[in-house]
Amino acid sequence: MMVLVTGGFDPLHGGHIKYFEAAKKLGNKLIVGLNSDAWLKRKKGKAFMAFDERKLIIENLSMVNRVISFNDDDDSACDAIYQLIKIDHQIIFANGGDRTKDNSPEYDTYSKLPWVRFEFGVGGTDKINSSSSLLKNWEEHV
Repeated sequence: MMVLVTGGFDPLHGGHIKYFEAAKKLGNKLIVGLNSDAWLKRKKGKAFMAFDERKLIIENLSMVNRVISFNDDDDSACDAIYQLIKIDHQIIFANGGDRTKDNSPEYDTYSKLPWVRFEFGVGGTDKINSSSSLLKNWEEHV
C-alpha cells in the first residue's frame, strides 16, 4: 500500500525525517507530495529553497520511494491524493502531529471514500522543529 505525506519541507529538518520514517512503516511505498514554491510564498511569504532543490534532497532519502508535484492552488493536497488513487486505489494519507481532521481540508473531500485511509499524529504529536522557526532563528543571527 502506498503512503502519502505532503508538505513544503523548506528546509528539511529532523522532525520531517521522523515523520517520513514513521509514515513508511504504514505501507510498502512512501510517496512525498512536495508543495510548490508558490504555496510556500502564500504560507510563509517566500520560499527558502526552490522546489527542485527540495525535491533532489528528499528523493535521495532512503525511505522515500518517489517525490511528486501536485496542484496546490487550493492550499490542499487533494490533487496529490487524486494522482495516487488513480495508480493504486488504496492509499494512506499520513499527516504529521500538527494536523487533525479539523484542519485537513483533504479529510472533508476523501475521508468517506473506501480507498483513502487517514492517519494523524504520524511521527509523534510533539513538534521537534518547524521550518518557520528554524528560518526565523537563522535570520535573527545573520
